[in-house]
Amino acid sequence: MASFNLTVEDSSPLISYSGSWLDSTNDTSISSYSGSSYHTTSSQGAAANISFYGTGITIYGGHRPDYGTYQISVDNNHITSQSSAGQDAFQQVLGSFSGLSNGQHFVILTSTSSSPIDIDFCQVQTEIGESGSQLSESMIDDTNPSFTYTPQSEWSVNDKDYFMNNTLQYALRYSHAWHIFIFDSSYTLSAGASASVSFSGEAVALYGTVSQDHADIRLTLDGNTVTFGAGTNGFASTLHSQVLLYYIQGLGSNQHTLSVAADPVTGSGPFIDVDAIVVYSTSPGSADTPSIPAPSSSGRQVEVQGSSNNRSTKALIGGIVGGLVGFILLLALLFLLLRWRHRRRQGQDGIRSPLTPTLPIQDPKMLEAGMSARSNASTRLSTNSIASFYSPEVESDGLAQHSRAPSATESFTSTAPIYASHDAVPASHGRNHSMSSNNSTTRPTSRPPPLAL
Repeated sequence: MASFNLTVEDSSPLISYSGSWLDSTNDTSISSYSGSSYHTTSSQGAAANISFYGTGITIYGGHRPDYGTYQISVDNNHITSQSSAGQDAFQQVLGSFSGLSNGQHFVILTSTSSSPIDIDFCQVQTEIGESGSQLSESMIDDTNPSFTYTPQSEWSVNDKDYFMNNTLQYALRYSHAWHIFIFDSSYTLSAGASASVSFSGEAVALYGTVSQDHADIRLTLDGNTVTFGAGTNGFASTLHSQVLLYYIQGLGSNQHTLSVAADPVTGSGPFIDVDAIVVYSTSPGSADTPSIPAPSSSGRQVEVQGSSNNRSTKALIGGIVGGLVGFILLLALLFLLLRWRHRRRQGQDGIRSPLTPTLPIQDPKMLEAGMSARSNASTRLSTNSIASFYSPEVESDGLAQHSRAPSATESFTSTAPIYASHDAVPASHGRNHSMSSNNSTTRPTSRPPPLAL
C-alpha cells in the first residue's frame, strides 16, 4: 500500500477541545511552534480529542521548566508522561503510536496536573491502495477551473501570501463592514453561497482558514453531509491559515463531487472560505518509485505523470509482439522439420533408383567381358546370378573371367529391374555382402582337354 503523512495543526477542526484551553498568541516563542500557534491548558482534566483514520499518530508539543504531566490514550491504550524540562524545547514528541490497523482510531491527550501543557500539532500516518502501489498526489487550488462557485458574483479572492498558492476564495453569509479590514478585499452579502469541485481519487483533504468569525461548514461529499466548526468551537482567537479542515479516504478511484457551504442552522460567524483540496490516488507499481510532478495548464494544480492505462497498453503491445515472434519461430521450426523429412525421403529414393549410372551391371567394361546388354523390362538377374557376380570369378561361355572389385563410389543397393528382388539388395553402401545359392554351378578345377579334330 502507498503510505503518506498528514499534518493536523492545533487549530484544526479535527481536534476538539474540552475544558479550559487557550489559543496562545502572546508568546515571544510563538514562532518556534509549527504554524506559529499552539493550544495550552493549566486545568487538570482538560482534554484534546483527535479522531483520525490511519496506521499511526505522533503528537508534538513543547517541553518547558514549569510544565506538568499528561496522559495519552489511543483506543484506550494509555501512556503517561510529563512535559517539564530544564529549558524550553519546542516541537517535541509527546507520544507516538504506530503499527495500528489501517482504520478509524481515537486519541485523547489529557492534562493530569494543574501545571501547563501544550499541543502543537499531530502527524498522522495512513495508507491507501493495494500492496506495492504508487502514490499520486495533486493539489487543486481555489482558483482552478475545477471549482464552481455559486453564485459566482458573491465570491471574492484574497491574495495574501500566507494562503496556499497565495489565493483564497471567501464569501459572507451576511454583511459586516469591519470584515473588510480583516481580509483587505471585497466580500459578498449572499446567505446561500457554496463552492463545489469534482475530482477522481481515493482520498481527499480540504484546506482553509479558521477563526472566531468563521461559520460552521456543511460539507457534502457524494451526497453524504457532515458539519464541523471552522471556528474550532471558540478556541481560535486569531486567523489560522492552511489548516486541514476535513479528510476522508476509501472513496474509490471513480469521480467524486465535494461541496461546502455555511451551515444554515447554527448561529456561527459570517465567513466561509476555501483554500484548496489535495487529492490522493494510487496506481500499480513500486511504491519506492519517485513521483514526478507535472504542472497543469492553469499552473496551480500539481499532477503526477504515469497511469495504469499506459502500462496496460504497453503490456498489450508487448504481448502481441511476443506472440507474433513465437508464431514465426514455430513456423520456421515446422518448415525445417518438413524439409529434413523431405530430403531424407529423397535420399532413400535415390539409393533405390534404377537410373544410378555406376551399377556394375551397367558398366561398359562388363559389357566388353561378354555380357550382353539387355532391356530392363525383359531381363532380370536371379539371386544365383547376383551371388555369381560378387564371387571372385564368374563363368561366361565356359571361359574364366575375373571380376573387378567395385569401387567405393559404386552402388550396391540399386533396385533396378535387373535384380530379382529388393530383399537381395544390400542395405547400405560399403557394407560387406555375402550371398550363396544351392543352385550355383561348381567351377571345374581344371580346363577339359581340347577336342581332337
